Amino acid sequence: MKFEDFDLRQDPFPIAPESSVVNWAGDQEIRDELVDIVKGVRARDIGVSEFVVVHGEFGAGKSHALRYLRTEICDNPSEYNSLAIYLERPRVANKLNFENLAHYIMQSIGRENVASYSANVKSIVDQLVNELATSKGMGDTRDKGSFYEEVYSGFRDSDRSMIKLLARGNDQGNKVFEFLSGTAACDGSEYEGKIDSDFMAAKVLSDFFRVLTVDLRPDVQVRESVYLFIDECEGLFEAKSSESDLVFSGLRELINGLPYRFGILMSFTAATALIEAVMPNHLLKRMTRPYIEIPVLDDHLAKDFLRSQLDFYRVDGSAHKGTFYPFSEEAVDVIIEHEVGLTPRVLFINCKRVFERAIRRHGLERGDSISPEVTRAILGIA
Repeated sequence: MKFEDFDLRQDPFPIAPESSVVNWAGDQEIRDELVDIVKGVRARDIGVSEFVVVHGEFGAGKSHALRYLRTEICDNPSEYNSLAIYLERPRVANKLNFENLAHYIMQSIGRENVASYSANVKSIVDQLVNELATSKGMGDTRDKGSFYEEVYSGFRDSDRSMIKLLARGNDQGNKVFEFLSGTAACDGSEYEGKIDSDFMAAKVLSDFFRVLTVDLRPDVQVRESVYLFIDECEGLFEAKSSESDLVFSGLRELINGLPYRFGILMSFTAATALIEAVMPNHLLKRMTRPYIEIPVLDDHLAKDFLRSQLDFYRVDGSAHKGTFYPFSEEAVDVIIEHEVGLTPRVLFINCKRVFERAIRRHGLERGDSISPEVTRAILGIA
């Protein structure tokens, strides 16, 4: 099967967690509210941190919403110039705690990105050193080493260690990334030992995020903001309280250390009453907005979403823009009516199944549209 035969650039129904989500599914007012929250965290905007909880029924589209926001940030670097991390779930290792979560976050960011951020920090520090030396009439001096400590002393105490660490983060042979990702002890004087506790993990991660977004010089940051999207957080309710409490406490320390330019959004398949019964009060008090509910799609919204999804993946110049091709509109109606709880994931799974089997078992060819009769046969609808 070639997608181009049906005027599509690639598979229009991706369901993998790492795939981009470019089309919003659902109520536009909710979309606008979430995008406003994301934009407000940036340095160029309000710049105050946000801690937001989204909730809804199983499969309502919470994952889709978080991945949409991640894609919005990552695909528009001139608009955001930010770091966005999406975690499929809070349990990232057999042992559930904040230390493992922090290590996983850093590994997700990756060595290459840490080296790039480090190079930016080093460049800014070097500029400040050169400016300081010039102001003292020593701009032509080759050895400006004596000015570095004076420059570092101008940064806040809470930021100084991480700035020093990152300033040497892309030097040959350093172990800065190994330290940040929890695989080695700090090989400098910035931090003592290895990240081997939840408290240390929260401190170092908050230091890292904060230094990425702080003004290293007036209106100059490495990144305008940092976002952490944690999906399927209802898993914390199913874990032992001794484990989930470690994650909740780590998140509290992370939020405490990042009062500006940090956005954290968590999704729960749970009613608000259950969230409030299980989530510690110290974390509930740090929420910056009321709960945001993601409702399941109604038939009209589901249909509009599928049309826009297919349109996004059309080849240039396609005559099928604005249609459901290779599906007939009646076939789409069958797919939508077949499901009680309409979610983006369910729609993608059923559309992919119908599309592939229509080709392999029902002889669908270029120019043909999938009929409602074929759709019912594939889905087993009498």
